[in-house]
Amino acid sequence: MIEMALVFPILVLLIVGLLELGMAFKDFLTVSHAAREGSRVGAFVGDALDADCQILLGTVAALDAADISRLQRIEIYKADSDGNQIASKTNVWTYQAGDVNDCASWSESVTWPSTTRQVTVGSTPLDIIGVRVILDRNWITGFPPFVGSYTLNETTIIRMEPEAFE
Repeated sequence: MIEMALVFPILVLLIVGLLELGMAFKDFLTVSHAAREGSRVGAFVGDALDADCQILLGTVAALDAADISRLQRIEIYKADSDGNQIASKTNVWTYQAGDVNDCASWSESVTWPSTTRQVTVGSTPLDIIGVRVILDRNWITGFPPFVGSYTLNETTIIRMEPEAFE
């Protein structure tokens, strides 16, 4: 009994730690996958009028309802040749209410219209598009040292695919 009394708190601490870190890693992978999906869709749809909506829907499809409720915003931006975000060419989407698969349920701030994206091979290089997913994450148990919350911020960039047909 004495040995169990000494070992049990350590065992509980290990189990709680594994649970918390495992769920945190799962959320990290989910947000990373959502950003990759969004950028992949963005490279494919190019300069279509509804490109940002399609990117948004592709990103949201990789998230579940619990993730959507914790989502801060999704940013669609132009990146420079080093992969850095160009702040003046960033579209920000924030979920308001309603159907997450309806772009009208999201508020948007557009500074890089989809029709201005370079998707044809020519004298100027193809644009590099980036998608950033920002999501709040709360620790599940609140058991020290897993207290409070933190923000997951994942970004993926990809070169726009050249238009093959016009």
